[in-house]
Amino acid sequence: MATSQYFNNYNANSEQRVVEDLIVESIKIMGFDGMYLPNDNDQARDLLYGEDPVKKFQSAFPVEFYLSSSLEYMGEKEFFSKFGLEIKNNVNVILSKRSFSQRVPQNTFTRPREGDLIYVPFLNGTGELFEIKFVNQTKDFFTLGRKIPYFYELEMEKFKYSQEIISTGVPDIDIIVDNSAYTIDLEMGVGTGSYLAKEIVFQSPDNTHANATTMAIVSSWVPTANTLSVTNIAGEFVDDMAIIGVTSNAHFNLSTYSPLNVKLHNEKYDNLYINQQANSFIDFSEINPFGSI
Repeated sequence: MATSQYFNNYNANSEQRVVEDLIVESIKIMGFDGMYLPNDNDQARDLLYGEDPVKKFQSAFPVEFYLSSSLEYMGEKEFFSKFGLEIKNNVNVILSKRSFSQRVPQNTFTRPREGDLIYVPFLNGTGELFEIKFVNQTKDFFTLGRKIPYFYELEMEKFKYSQEIISTGVPDIDIIVDNSAYTIDLEMGVGTGSYLAKEIVFQSPDNTHANATTMAIVSSWVPTANTLSVTNIAGEFVDDMAIIGVTSNAHFNLSTYSPLNVKLHNEKYDNLYINQQANSFIDFSEINPFGSI
């Protein structure tokens, strides 16, 4: 028996708009306001292995989401693996295609991407970042024949910070770097200027950025104590050499510096402590303490 010629269920543009309006309105009523953080460093994206060693999140776009997993975290949660205890707390959220197109610039990408971040402001009391692991574009299964999805379901896992550059201008998001990053305090000597937060600083034999041997990002600068806190360090600092700010052009000489004896913000033990403890049970005075000649 043939289908009715009076109803067109697979090319109904008016009905498609009604369905989309209902989805957008439902998310606005029952959802929450979050932030979408795209990875701004597309040139470093590894399309083969799906990893990017230099992720940069320098913008955040407000978008409304609907928390589809509202009872508890999803995923494998807490379990013991060969690497020890692992905690994988997953969350699924729904994002309408229309809202994403309106709030996020479409000149570089037209949909949420795996590897980008979502900031959920109310989880864990303060707010947390989640990494998009998979974007489900067929959850609506082409309702009424629409090829473009009405919404995306984002399958996300709690973000594990590993020295990515996060500088969005949103204090609640950027503070994650200060709380989780490997940050050291440098005691500075004489100099001029004032370092700016989040700017790049460097050391160079000829004081030029092009020939920089060490680079880092400023976490904070306390001029009264001449203390410069830096993170995302590339290279090794050398004492009695100027540290120069790329933006501020501040110049201060680094005082006595030892890589084994630096002040750390978020680490209980430092390299000097580990080195001292190792000397108590490994005899480095032998020619070959780890084997036989």
